[in-house]
Amino acid sequence: MALTFTNSPLDFAGLMRSDPDWIEDQRSSKTAKAVLFSGGDLAVDEHGAPMVVPARRTSMLPMKRPGLVFIGLQDGAAWFAGALQDGVAPAGPDFRMSAIAADPDFACVIGRARAVLQWHARRRYCSNCAGENQAKDGGLRLQCGSCGMQHFPRSDPSVIMLCWSGDRCVLGRQASWPAGLYATLAGFMEPGETIEAACARETMEEIHRPVLHAKYVASQPWPFPSSLMIGLTAEIEPGEVVPDDDLEDARWFTRDEVRALYDGEIAQWAPKRFSISRLLIDRFLDGEL
Repeated sequence: MALTFTNSPLDFAGLMRSDPDWIEDQRSSKTAKAVLFSGGDLAVDEHGAPMVVPARRTSMLPMKRPGLVFIGLQDGAAWFAGALQDGVAPAGPDFRMSAIAADPDFACVIGRARAVLQWHARRRYCSNCAGENQAKDGGLRLQCGSCGMQHFPRSDPSVIMLCWSGDRCVLGRQASWPAGLYATLAGFMEPGETIEAACARETMEEIHRPVLHAKYVASQPWPFPSSLMIGLTAEIEPGEVVPDDDLEDARWFTRDEVRALYDGEIAQWAPKRFSISRLLIDRFLDGEL
C-alpha cells in the first residue's frame, strides 16, 4: 500500500487547463464533482460526511476567493474544490484525522485540494507590487492585475530523517505534540543545499550529532500546508544527544522501546502508511537500514 497522498489517481491536465473554455466545460459537466472545505478542514453535511457535490450546482454557494479551483481528472471526470465562507457549513474533524480515515484515492484528492486552497488564502495580493492577483488556469496559476507577474502553487521541500547508530535511533518531540509522542527529525531545505547537505545540517542543528551517511527512502506530498517530505535514513555518530530549542526533548531509543511506543496509543497519530515518519520508523524496526 502506498503512502497517503501518493500514487494519486488524478490527471492534473497540464496541457488543457490553460483553456478557460475547457475549464468551463468541465465545471458544467454532469460528472464533475466538488469537494468543499470550511476553514482548513473538510466541510460536512448533516450526516457528518464530507461535502462532495456536483460542481455545476455550486454557483449559488457563498465561497471564498477564487471560488472553485480545478484539481484534476479522475477516470475522465473532473474534480474541483472550494472553500466556503465562514458559517455556511460545519467543519468536520481535524483535516489530519479526515485524511487518515479517507480511502487512498480520496486522500490524494483532498490533499491536493487543501494545498491549493491554502495557497490561494495566502496569495490574494502580488508579492512583487501588492496588486490583486487574478486566478488563471482553473485556479492553478495567479496573475497580478497590476504588474502581470505570475504566481504558481509552491511545494516547500523538507528533509525528514530517521537518525540511527547500531541498534538505536534518535527520536524527538515538540512541546505542542500529544503527550508521549516522539517522531523522526525534520526540517526545511535551504537555497543552495543538496538533500544530503540539508539532512546533515538539520541533524546537527536539532540534536548536535554528525551524519556519517544518508540514504534516500521515499518522498511524500504533505498538505500541512504544502510540503514535499523527502525521507531518508541517516547513520550518525553515537554519543550524547543535545536537542535544540525547537524540540522539547530528543533521545536515543532501542528497537524494543520504539516498538512499545508505536504499539500504544501513539499509533492513532501515526498509523502505518499515513506519514513518511512512520515508514522510516518501520524500516528501523524491521532492520532494513
